Amino acid sequence: MGGGRYAMRKTSWRTLAAVLSLLIAAHLAAASAELFPDLAVEIERNVPARMRDGVTLRADLLRPAAGGPCPAILWRTPYGLERTWHQNPLLLRLARSGYLVVVQDVRGRYASEGRFDPYRQETADGYDSVEWAATLPGCNGKVGMVGLSYPGAVQWLAAVAAPPHLTAIAPAMCFSNGRQFFFFGGAFDLSWIGWAYRNIAPEERRRSALPGPRTAAEADEVWSRNREVWVRSQPLRELAPLKDVAPFLFEWLSHPEDGPYWDFANIESKYSQVKVPSLNISGWYDEGYGPVGAVRNFNGTRQLGSQLVLGPWTHGDPALTSVALGELDFGPNAGMDYEGLILRWCDRWLKGAGREAPSGSPVRIFVMGINQWREEKDWPLARAAPVSYYIGSNSSLVSSPPVAPQAPDRYLFDPRRPVVDPHRGALGPFDQSPLEARRDVLAYSTTSLERDLEVTGEIEAELWVSSTAPDTDFFVRLLDVHPDGKAYNLMSPTLEVQRARYRNGEGRAEFLVPGRPECLRWRSLITSNVFLKGHRIRVHVTSSLLPHLDVNPNTGRPIGADSSTRRAEQAVYHDPAHPSRVILPVIPR
Repeated sequence: MGGGRYAMRKTSWRTLAAVLSLLIAAHLAAASAELFPDLAVEIERNVPARMRDGVTLRADLLRPAAGGPCPAILWRTPYGLERTWHQNPLLLRLARSGYLVVVQDVRGRYASEGRFDPYRQETADGYDSVEWAATLPGCNGKVGMVGLSYPGAVQWLAAVAAPPHLTAIAPAMCFSNGRQFFFFGGAFDLSWIGWAYRNIAPEERRRSALPGPRTAAEADEVWSRNREVWVRSQPLRELAPLKDVAPFLFEWLSHPEDGPYWDFANIESKYSQVKVPSLNISGWYDEGYGPVGAVRNFNGTRQLGSQLVLGPWTHGDPALTSVALGELDFGPNAGMDYEGLILRWCDRWLKGAGREAPSGSPVRIFVMGINQWREEKDWPLARAAPVSYYIGSNSSLVSSPPVAPQAPDRYLFDPRRPVVDPHRGALGPFDQSPLEARRDVLAYSTTSLERDLEVTGEIEAELWVSSTAPDTDFFVRLLDVHPDGKAYNLMSPTLEVQRARYRNGEGRAEFLVPGRPECLRWRSLITSNVFLKGHRIRVHVTSSLLPHLDVNPNTGRPIGADSSTRRAEQAVYHDPAHPSRVILPVIPR
């Protein structure tokens, strides 16, 4: 009897244990499915897409193994498709979340045929690639595009052609107009030299069997040894290391003025042709074109459901750990789950109801100084009030315009001794006060602020100047001076320049009359920063900043064609007839 009862009890426990095991396994499986949905991804390599002119581009496809029709996500890149999806967790995350991910080499790069002509080729190829992706087996006909920098720009260049199956785009850190991308204020952006040599030239040499570095590592090593010499090269149009591998660079240099040539890179003139919403992302310390492009592209298409995100970041994928930049720490909330944001955007427009009203506000900005995120309804902020700070005597920056005669401030600008960024061109907030030891850097400061002052929006500057040269450059730089005396920049230096010959527009050159005062204007300075109590507002004025922009030789000859230079005596005026000032968008607090 006792043995029987024991046997029955043993059997019951075994049965119960088996049932519990099955229940636990089912629970764990459900939890695993919830935590790791559709983990399996299948790869199809080098899938051909035939463009309208017969050129074949190739792509790798990342398919959700679960099967069934799903939306496609197209990522187009000049940097190598395999390297892209191997190194970018966003693409695998999208595939595991139920998207057919298409990673394509653009024309003339790696697996794709044709000749590489940056940006100019991407409207027609972008249209054709979107429509091709929509026909892929397993695609339900909806196509989205994602990507940052060049893979961001190609989204706009496709969207202006309005391919019928394009549903939404998420372009990060890209331009709205080539005149604030290749050139800024009429000055050439020297970062294109490094981009061409390090990112483009190695593959061009491999394809054309040319001598020189053929891997990124080899190119980086040569670049690090020669960078300082190459960015000072004159004439720039004869830069030998890129002549055979980057002909597009010299074509850009040969078109220094605005005109029909640049139509291929003018998104702003084509907003009416765009039919899809865009998620526009950039950072206050992105390359200069990034935040300006993001706000203009947002405003140009916001009626379609577009959104805008601006954070305290430089050029690259933001992450939750993106909290420290340059020499400042913006606190634990400064980072962002970029991948999660893109996934939510794609789910809304490619899997959801479509044009339902979004939750939250369409604008999200990070306010530096107080280091807080804030949602807004518009950009620029409607409640911003323009407040002028005038350059005054004794290096002052004051709230009242000049009423008495004042002598101009003068300095000698020698292109052979340009101002050099002490941080070697790194983007982000860095102490700029060491530059004030130079005689060709003027600094104007307020007294210590008695209360916090928020500046959020697009900043304007009007600088009355004269020069002994027929053409020259001026920079206006807005800085936040901390109580310890360190003066931090608030944006990318490329936004801070104005070439004098283009002071009335970049369509044609108007040379200076030596010694005659002229007003130069800046309209693209941009930030969101609270100047805290006890801080000071400072403005730097100078005439060069290597390695960001080409140094003006002061001769008036065509840009990039000069091997000679001339010194120029520069004057900055601040009298009643010539009131130089910065106009800050101040937010009531």
